Amino acid sequence: MALDYNHPIDIIEDINLRHFEENYLIPQKPVILRGLLKGTKAYDEWNFEYFKRVAGELTIGVFENREEDLDKTMKVPHRKLKFADYLDLIATTPTDLRIHLWNIFKDCPQLMDDFEFPPINTTFLKGFPYMFFGGKGSVARMHQDIDMSNVFLTQFEGKRRVVLFAPEYSPLLYRYPLNVHTGVNVTKPDYDRFPGLQYVKGFECEIQHGDTLFMPGEYWHYIEYTEGGFGMSLRSLNPHLSKRFKGLMNISVRQAVDWSMRKAMGDQWFETKQQIAERRANTAIRKATKEDSELIPQ
Repeated sequence: MALDYNHPIDIIEDINLRHFEENYLIPQKPVILRGLLKGTKAYDEWNFEYFKRVAGELTIGVFENREEDLDKTMKVPHRKLKFADYLDLIATTPTDLRIHLWNIFKDCPQLMDDFEFPPINTTFLKGFPYMFFGGKGSVARMHQDIDMSNVFLTQFEGKRRVVLFAPEYSPLLYRYPLNVHTGVNVTKPDYDRFPGLQYVKGFECEIQHGDTLFMPGEYWHYIEYTEGGFGMSLRSLNPHLSKRFKGLMNISVRQAVDWSMRKAMGDQWFETKQQIAERRANTAIRKATKEDSELIPQ
């Protein structure tokens, strides 16, 4: 049985930015903004050949679809390739190799002239635009962004499938304590091991050239490349101070405590985190079951 992805994601064709701010940014609701970067060089010209000309000689680190270390953020690439060779590979061949969180603009600052930050009333983190590249079949496992920032994810080449879950489902998604990961596989849900998945409801969409998916801070997201391609994320501070503080605590305190406990306890720490996640999920299941029973007429 597949997970429930029946929540619709709104699609806005003619973008009224004030309407976006009032109905999506402030209430933190996902939406697809079609053509947000229309009129920019990036929208019109960014493709595989363009990046081969601009940055093809660079050596880049790539990641594979590995399931080990489920509670860790992937920071060290699994392999290194010449960027031009990598682009040829993902343009023609299914592969799980992907480039994750690459600030290519430090290597090629002229690319910053190819687009403008949208005139949205939000604080964009202009020093941290990131590029993501992947072959057909590559995935970014489900996670939350540790800093709780909003993400404006624009697709330029190929297509990507994105699954989102609201943060209130975190216990039922078996979030590990002190970080932003889970052992749940949303493509092959194991309801015997993770019964809480029966109570979650998510969003599902596919983005292609020119689509910008607004992912609110703290939302869970799983991303699969259904075609080889690439996109860019622009990040902005969460409009809610409580979420900004939570992101700061994640980076400055919780992450450090997590790493310290892992160093001190080894595998036992991961086992402890799994047990805590399971207890929290069981509590959330009991609450959800009680709420469902109260809705049934007596």
